[in-house]
Amino acid sequence: MKRIILPAALVFAGLVSVLLYFFDFGKDTLDVKISNASYIMPAAYKVYSNEQALNGEYYFFKMLMTNEGTTSLKDVKVSYEVPGYVDMTELVTIPEIYPGQHVVVKCYPHFKDNIVQKMTQSQETGNIKIEYNGNKTKKETFGFNMMGRNQFVYTDIPMDEVTSYPDMMHNTQLLPCLITPEDPIVKYYTAAVQDKFMQGEAASVSNTDQDAVKFLAGLYSATVATHMVYSGTEGIPQKLGDINSTVQSTRLPREVITGNTGLCIELSLFYASVLKAAGLHPVIFLIPGHAFPGVLVNNNLYAIEATGVNGGGLGGVYSAAQAYNRGAEELKTFIQAAQQGDTRYIYIDVNDLESRGVIPMELADDEFLRKKVDDLTANFGGGGSTNFTAANTTARTTHSSERRSSGGGGGNSSALGNYFSGPISFSYPGSWGRRDYPVAQLNTLVAQVGTSDAQTGISIWNVQASTPDQALYIIRTQLAAFQQYIQYQKTGSSNGYTMYQGVTNYSGGQRRWEGVFRSGGNGVAGITLSSPNFAGYQGLFNQIISTVR
Repeated sequence: MKRIILPAALVFAGLVSVLLYFFDFGKDTLDVKISNASYIMPAAYKVYSNEQALNGEYYFFKMLMTNEGTTSLKDVKVSYEVPGYVDMTELVTIPEIYPGQHVVVKCYPHFKDNIVQKMTQSQETGNIKIEYNGNKTKKETFGFNMMGRNQFVYTDIPMDEVTSYPDMMHNTQLLPCLITPEDPIVKYYTAAVQDKFMQGEAASVSNTDQDAVKFLAGLYSATVATHMVYSGTEGIPQKLGDINSTVQSTRLPREVITGNTGLCIELSLFYASVLKAAGLHPVIFLIPGHAFPGVLVNNNLYAIEATGVNGGGLGGVYSAAQAYNRGAEELKTFIQAAQQGDTRYIYIDVNDLESRGVIPMELADDEFLRKKVDDLTANFGGGGSTNFTAANTTARTTHSSERRSSGGGGGNSSALGNYFSGPISFSYPGSWGRRDYPVAQLNTLVAQVGTSDAQTGISIWNVQASTPDQALYIIRTQLAAFQQYIQYQKTGSSNGYTMYQGVTNYSGGQRRWEGVFRSGGNGVAGITLSSPNFAGYQGLFNQIISTVR
């Protein structure tokens, strides 16, 4: 009997092995690997849905499916959902996946339009269902961060892959998603500006340089008339999955208009929205720690310093001519830096990015906000067309440059004829000289401006830090390596700026200083003003600090 049982058992085992080999009974032969976005920005929902936008780089998830079995998988249907945002939707059906074959599937989700009503950040879940061979189902789940409508994350590149400044600012190409010329509130405001400051003219009718500059000046004058103020909202470093980025809570253009306030990037987005609503070609210039708006017309660029409206504690209000001249100076610096290959200077061409699929969100009309626009534009008064042209502003800019180069007035002169544009911007005496990166081993020291004897002046800092306090600690540590030892204390804060007073001790003596620092998109930027005769320069230093932005 044993002689019969043993061969039979072996035959049975062999048959089972053959069946398992050919039919993969009891074995899941579909291997799935998922790479998903760490976060979704509601403002960019139209980009996420378009596989053609920016060459399809902003997918929701990418899935690699591999048939690890020995038979084909038939009719492989992939569906997905995001509860509350995307109903269960069929993504693709693959007729057959052969043994050993790899298939990549990318998802570009069509979020519901009400996604732009989401105001806070939350943790959400993506669910994937894979059906195949008529009776098999495989489910996968992953988590991600759903940001609020106003939250802008500056990069989507994992922190272990970030190698340059452009990597940290990669998402700036999505800024046009926050530029909303078709917003009914923006269009309503634009019409009021054209009516009061352009005598009903649409700047794009002739599309000349002079009309474009005149509209820039008219828009700036409108913000001055409503007493708009420059005020800040700090970016916050945040870890989102494997992404480490600054997250900025950004007012939309309608919120800048009705709130009558904005940070430099918010004012730039607002200007771009109104310019485009008026039929012009808006651009935005990003430099370390600052942004300013402009317009492209007939291959010529023009810019204006929108923050000239200023805010409490930051100095007086610029006239339209002053704001334009300041913008012209910043534009000149921008072009020079960009031509020299400085990748920290980023040019946002709104129309070009829109043609590549970066489409703004859609916003509903709001009667309450229209009423606020009416209340604000009542301050326009008679308005009137501004006699501000490309020709006369160019002349004024040239005249200003000639006045600055003439010097005079001495090191303690109150004539702030020069302007520094960089990670932090300010005016300083026309007779003072400037040196960029004066200490090769101290890369946080961007520049110095000061008297010819180098005893009195300003140091400009740009530090990779999260807060001004952290930046001061890093500076103190670095200076100690040069046998310079600083002591300091915080003296207050205003509109996103933190103020300090301190003393630096070194082998040649001691000098007092004051500092003004702020957090921005590229760490912390600030200036320190110092002199052995600090009391003698206190008045001048106060004037300089009042121009900081």
